[in-house]
Amino acid sequence: MERSRVNSRRAGVLAAVAASVLVLSGCASATPGAAAVVGNERISERDLTEQVEQVLRAQRRPVDSASEALVVTTLDRMITTQLVEQLAAENEVVVTQGELDATIANYVEASGGREAFQNTLLAQDLAPDDIDELFRVNLLAQKMGVLFDPSGTPETQSSAIFAAVAAYSEEVGTTVSPRYGQWDPAGLLVGPPPNDLSVPIQIS
Repeated sequence: MERSRVNSRRAGVLAAVAASVLVLSGCASATPGAAAVVGNERISERDLTEQVEQVLRAQRRPVDSASEALVVTTLDRMITTQLVEQLAAENEVVVTQGELDATIANYVEASGGREAFQNTLLAQDLAPDDIDELFRVNLLAQKMGVLFDPSGTPETQSSAIFAAVAAYSEEVGTTVSPRYGQWDPAGLLVGPPPNDLSVPIQIS
């Protein structure tokens, strides 16, 4: 019984970390060959394909077996990462390597070791090579939450950074290739195309 509670807590801790970034994770045309454009930064089709294939290889699945959900979720995360990084740069918010290492070490310990830690994140379509970036972006978001709501609670600070990133997304302009859907700045996610004129997604 005790072991079950510990395992449940470990899974919950890691799920919360992944969700905190994925939550942050108009159908205007992006530049040719781009999956998305965030301000002046371009996320290429190749970048997206490589990220998806990295997850599939880590899961020991064929690289041509990507689901639409995996592709869109990966693109969500890549766009959100760009937005958080750009907003952090504008506000001179940084994360040191020491802060990153210490945070990851705490989660590795809480999960019962690095293998369990990586497997839990991999089950959420996060490859081991993406872990540093995941936690770095999460720490940037946490620091900006404190910056924007210094006297608030973790919950209000989370709401503050979500609102700030959403506003920044509209300010700089965020567009997604229509083949993937339409960017929703209010929800910080890729939604379906207008009128549900969806195009099957293929990763090749």
